Amino acid sequence: MRNNHKTHFRVVLTALLLSALCAMMVTQTAFAAPAGVQKGEWNGYEQHSFNVGGRGALLVLPKKPATGNPWIWRSEFFGVDPQADIALLEKGVYVGYIGVGGLFGAPVALDAMDLYYDFVCENYHLSAKTVPEGFSRGGLYALNWGIRHPDLVACMYLDAPVCDFKSWPGGGGRTRASGKDWRDCLNAYGMTEAEARAYKGNPIDNLKPLADAKIPILVVCGDMQDWVVAIEGNALLLESRYKALGGDVTLIKKPGAGHRPHSLPDPTPIVNFVLKHTTADQISPGKWKSIAGRKTLANQKSLADIPVNTKPARSIVLQQFEAQKSVGELYGARVRGFVHAPKTTDYDFAIAADASGELYLSTDENPKNKVLIAFTRQPTAAGNFTQFPSQRSKPVKLEAGKKYYIEVLHKQNSGNGHMSVGWAAAEVSTGKVIPGTQLSPYPNGATGTITQEIWLDPAAWPEHPKP
Repeated sequence: MRNNHKTHFRVVLTALLLSALCAMMVTQTAFAAPAGVQKGEWNGYEQHSFNVGGRGALLVLPKKPATGNPWIWRSEFFGVDPQADIALLEKGVYVGYIGVGGLFGAPVALDAMDLYYDFVCENYHLSAKTVPEGFSRGGLYALNWGIRHPDLVACMYLDAPVCDFKSWPGGGGRTRASGKDWRDCLNAYGMTEAEARAYKGNPIDNLKPLADAKIPILVVCGDMQDWVVAIEGNALLLESRYKALGGDVTLIKKPGAGHRPHSLPDPTPIVNFVLKHTTADQISPGKWKSIAGRKTLANQKSLADIPVNTKPARSIVLQQFEAQKSVGELYGARVRGFVHAPKTTDYDFAIAADASGELYLSTDENPKNKVLIAFTRQPTAAGNFTQFPSQRSKPVKLEAGKKYYIEVLHKQNSGNGHMSVGWAAAEVSTGKVIPGTQLSPYPNGATGTITQEIWLDPAAWPEHPKP
């Protein structure tokens, strides 16, 4: 999914204790607009327009902000069927938007959304938890960003949402393909059509982080008259899968309706849903912590900053190339040893990790010859080796009877992390975690295990020389 665990705990605890005391002061204070902001008007409310990361963005301000500064975040089609947004502004809810059109919820879009989140939270003191609002293809953005940051979501409002790009614009089921949009989607994700058709990283396949975080979801949709985004492969499938995961989902289906118009003629059910889940006891981050500070190890420590030349806090013997899921939070780890090929052939390697991981392989048993062959910069589902193209290596030829140095750098933020490495060859089942029988520890030892080293308290890691 982007800090010294003690520091993080103190910051969050302090914010929780102070939020109730300062919420009234925060919401009643008139903050100066950040530099470069242009002021305008939208439906009778003040609109601030600005650029974030080179993209056009805006925030519409309520005349009297509600306690805690709640906000709803339209991910696509700002201003289309806006009755719920206007009604929420009247209730004191901010309305946000950044232009990420044509990116279909791909990681590059989520990165831009991260920048927007930091900007508006730090400059306008908005609630730490937002309400992603996904209309049509905007569902991809809202869901994917929520899956990336479930701890930053209060609830979610989806309207005739695309939950699987294979349905639209890919043209699955009753939905007709949209040629240019499909080509743009493939380009945004950096995939071939074959890779996209086999992709298991769509929101519809990855709802568990939202369900685990107990994020309430409201879905408004038409019925079988929606020929643009077929509900059976999107809204209805999301409802059934989310319920199966124990998730809280409410579906409002409009009889006889198609894809448009969105929202409801009377948006009261939508407004009540949002207000119910945007309470005043949420943490307002102000400037004390950005996504970068929360979601990476302390002060944006990277994988390269893991102090592998210092003594680890602990070492764990692994029986296969899979790390324990309950080590803790906010740590960096290295797993290293040797891999022994059972047969001379080409092998495909893959890594799955939360929050991020890099897989290195040497051309022989010398660690100095290791090269990066696969990685993930964002969380994957446990054991899912096909969520992102970068997780998989190109074929690597290994010779039977030889051992090859192999290493993973892994860092974890909040929650239970995981890391696993799999391989596939002619005689190996695809996606299988490398068993201990094909591994041995570094620098020496019999086959059967591999070693994981863990470094805690990342804020105390020594600074690495800058190149």
